[in-house]
Amino acid sequence: MGCMADASAPDALLDEPIVGWRAWNLSATDGDPLLEPAGSGTGAWQPRQALAARCRAPALLTGVVGRHDAPDARCTCGIYAARSLDTFERNRPAWPPPTVIGTIALWGRIVEHERGWRARYAYPSRLRLVCAVCAWVEPGSGVPAVMHGFAGRLFALCQEHRGGIELPDGRRTRATSNDPPAIQARLLDAYAVDLLPTEAVDRLFARPPSPAVAAYIPSIRIVPGDTPDR
Repeated sequence: MGCMADASAPDALLDEPIVGWRAWNLSATDGDPLLEPAGSGTGAWQPRQALAARCRAPALLTGVVGRHDAPDARCTCGIYAARSLDTFERNRPAWPPPTVIGTIALWGRIVEHERGWRARYAYPSRLRLVCAVCAWVEPGSGVPAVMHGFAGRLFALCQEHRGGIELPDGRRTRATSNDPPAIQARLLDAYAVDLLPTEAVDRLFARPPSPAVAAYIPSIRIVPGDTPDR
């Protein structure tokens, strides 16, 4: 969520971590819930293991700058983090809206941008489960009241948005028996990190609704809370 500036500064090696902001999707597994990248990126962030960046650009592109360790100032590789929540844009996403927000520690080789950084190594430092709709689509309390599931992922939703999320193809998330506080506790325990204070993210939930999109553009729809399952 959100976008960094394209222009890169020269990279640097840092011993002291930099703290940045990230948003994640949340996996629904038989074990502990896992953080999955929002937007681009593949593979879950493994608990209690530092994430190491690797350049996965096609060979045609890497040939331009040569084989390199991530991040490289001439490439777009690396682990991204924003300077603040203000850099996250509220553009109605096609799918899926992230339901975890937090800060991460970045270290090793760093490439600095106007709105954030790309790093060699990263690990979460503080996390919080939030209503995926309040954070990215329209205002609300942001306080998770129910957990919905769809295609191996969990989504926290507040009381106002408990009806769920409808995908562009008409399929919907469905309520689960998971308890939001219990899922959050399991997440914090799995990654051995602290809870992000609610006052650190409250301003996300008070922003104006995401801009309307043209009818021909695929977009999610918020299902009213009194709509029956189908």
